[in-house]
Amino acid sequence: MTQRRKHPHFDDRGTLDWHTRWKDALAAAKAEKKLVFIEFGRELCGQCRSLVQGVVPRPDVAPLLQQHFVALASDCDDAEDEVLHLAGMLEDAQMLPFVLFTDASGRFLEGSSGGVMPATFVKTLQRLVDAHRPK
Repeated sequence: MTQRRKHPHFDDRGTLDWHTRWKDALAAAKAEKKLVFIEFGRELCGQCRSLVQGVVPRPDVAPLLQQHFVALASDCDDAEDEVLHLAGMLEDAQMLPFVLFTDASGRFLEGSSGGVMPATFVKTLQRLVDAHRPK
């Protein structure tokens, strides 16, 4: 198995292969026929840490992310224009992390801001997977 790229700020216990550039994540999503999961936050954000360290590695979350999503860790203090555009599509987003989902073409699917509850996150992941299964 190839060595996974670590999240730039937090330890997800080796759960995901984290990209840090939009174009790289999109290329991987296209090649692997997956959706894109974007964690848009910053190093000093406690909710961001909680998402990456506490939610992502959970046994009810990790397999869904690993099988169906490419992960992008995007630092809001050094944000790329494409990710800023996606973040702007969240209505009333005021609190980090911004969790964004796109298809392999970069088309915004949905997202949320603020703390992530595991059960809600699993439902969101499953809904996205089900809606984007090849017909």
